[in-house]
This record gives sequence, C-alpha cells and structure tokens, in this order.
Amino acid sequence: MKCFILDLNADQKYSDDDVTKKIEDSITHLFSLWTLPCSEWLNVFSCDAVWYHPKFPNGLQYNQLKDFCEINQATKPALFRQDGQIRLTISGTSSLSLPLYHVMVPYVYGQIENGNNNSLFINSGYEYVELAADQNNAIRINRVVEFFNRASLPFVWPDNN
Repeated sequence: MKCFILDLNADQKYSDDDVTKKIEDSITHLFSLWTLPCSEWLNVFSCDAVWYHPKFPNGLQYNQLKDFCEINQATKPALFRQDGQIRLTISGTSSLSLPLYHVMVPYVYGQIENGNNNSLFINSGYEYVELAADQNNAIRINRVVEFFNRASLPFVWPDNN
C-alpha cells in the first residue's frame, strides 16, 4: 500500500495549513468512489478501517470495502460528491500516541433508479471521518460514519419539450 496522505517523519515540520490540505486531499479521494479504480480508492484507508453505514450497521471492514466500491461503481447513473467545506478538529491520540483528526463532510448522492420507473433517489447528509497515522507514519482514514436523509421522487420525468 502506498503512503497517500501525509508522511509524519520526525525531522519534518508541517504547518496546520499543510495538514489541513493533506486531509482535504484525502476527503477528495474518498469522494472519488465512482471515478477511481477500486484498488486505488482503497489506498486512503488504514488496514483496520471501518465504514459504518445505515445499510451496514455492523460496519464494513477494510476487507469488505473493495466489494463495496465495486457494487457502487456498478450502480449507474449515480453521483456521490462533497457538498461543502470540511469541518476539521484534532482531538485525542491514536494507539501510536499521534493526533486523531476528526472531520465532518457534507455530501450529496443522487441516482436514477432504472428499476423503479427511472425515479430519482436523493441521499444527502454528512460523512464523519476519523483519520490517524498508521505504522508507516502516513495519515489514513480509520473510520467513516455516514449520516443521511433520504428522499425519492417516485415519478417518471417528462421528456424535454
């Protein structure tokens, strides 16, 4: 696995702006679920990452995330994107005694449900993302918790006139 986010070598100093930029880059990577190969998309996660989702209340473990990615990429047309600035705070330490980074990210998801009369399914909410340094001194996503509101517009869109 390549170091994607941030190398925390002790001899290098990073400003808060550098750390924030690296975390923003990792969030952009997270929202590239439909555009990156799944093996590349996984690079942003730690090996013990868990994604908690209302459809998967027990969480998706790291070894399940590639399947999650592939299932989502097979669902088209669909869009999953960040919908506003991240809210970042630093609180606590990891098992390696390094800072834990906590981020709230607003998002929107939309999908045309072909099996449901081409109705529009909309899902919006927040992704809570916890990032921590791993054993290779790279900051990776350790946990995602998805909070969402759902809406479905159960009608067929009229043809454009």
